[in-house]
Amino acid sequence: MKNFYRALFAFVFLTLRAEAYSAPLGLYVLEYPVKMPDVSLINEHNKTEPILNTSADLTILVFWSQTCAPCLREMKYLERFYPKAKKDNINVMLVSPASDWHSKKEERRFLKKYGAPTIPFYNDVKNKLSLSLGIGTTPYAVIMDKNGKKIATIQGETDWDSKSFYKKIKKLIKN
Repeated sequence: MKNFYRALFAFVFLTLRAEAYSAPLGLYVLEYPVKMPDVSLINEHNKTEPILNTSADLTILVFWSQTCAPCLREMKYLERFYPKAKKDNINVMLVSPASDWHSKKEERRFLKKYGAPTIPFYNDVKNKLSLSLGIGTTPYAVIMDKNGKKIATIQGETDWDSKSFYKKIKKLIKN
């Protein structure tokens, strides 16, 4: 009987681990939008940009790290998502800890290597934004509306290239 429980535990553990790495956890839409913090990020050109300073209908902040395998796997799909989103007035921002990089050139080369040569990237100095949002793991995305409110989140690896997923994102735009 002891071996049965060990085998059952091993099966459940491995199944859940496989599920965590292979299946997207999906889009979670907040019932009540929450005001985003008034925090600035450093863009690719070393300029400070407040996250609330946007004219986009939606802004998707994708938090990632160079040591996060799921983050790197989804880069090529984000690259395909980006031009469609831009066309529909959806801003996509890759956000990584500033401490991960020696230079902006190094980060751009890294993104190019993993399939995301054109998506704008931003650095979170002292993790000010991620800490204020309570983000402790990557990949993690926060979706903000044009009024500066967090309206949805995505935890874990996502199929950014999925047509049904894109339709869900577009439904979040309110006129």
